Amino acid sequence: MGAVVASGSFLVVLLDVPGSRAADQIPVRQAGERVAVAKGCGTCHALPGETRRKKPGSVFLSPAPPQAPSEVLRRLWNHIPGMRQHFLARGVVWPEVRVEEMTDLLAFLGMQPGLERAPNPDRGRALVMQKGCLKCHELAGEGARAAPDLTQFRWFRDPVPLATALWNHAPAMLDRIEQSGIPYPIFREGEMADLLGFLGAFSDASR
Repeated sequence: MGAVVASGSFLVVLLDVPGSRAADQIPVRQAGERVAVAKGCGTCHALPGETRRKKPGSVFLSPAPPQAPSEVLRRLWNHIPGMRQHFLARGVVWPEVRVEEMTDLLAFLGMQPGLERAPNPDRGRALVMQKGCLKCHELAGEGARAAPDLTQFRWFRDPVPLATALWNHAPAMLDRIEQSGIPYPIFREGEMADLLGFLGAFSDASR
């Protein structure tokens, strides 16, 4: 079931999961769990079948509760600083993730495109300013140029390459934020959908 959502929202075809095909998710979740193990997620999070013990992170369930792509991305974004500190404290190198690995990992974390709601682009426009995006990025000639121009991105409607880019560039991004003294922006529920909806529509109009 491809998700084809109104303009300004995600256009994603990632998982095809009508009721009779729910079993098709099992191999994908298993592949995602293997990615989580390989990338060191289990040093902080209890993986399926493990007891939590003294691990500080949340428990990974299988199957995970279904979530809209923007919510999975929101939680990933909000969690990045804590994960970076965890890796640094243990002297572990930040692991690179390939797009195909991120596809499996996001499925393991419960991402289901069919749950995505239509965004509010006007609210998304306001969030660009409220979250300080333009203190690093440029948008339509406004803002800083310490980070890439947001109109150059083409992934705002596709959570897999977007999550992959966010993850792989997280250390450099966090270093830049810390050096500039800018507070790391935290997103509340629903805000990521609106932000990405606005940026996606703006990017489309800029082509």
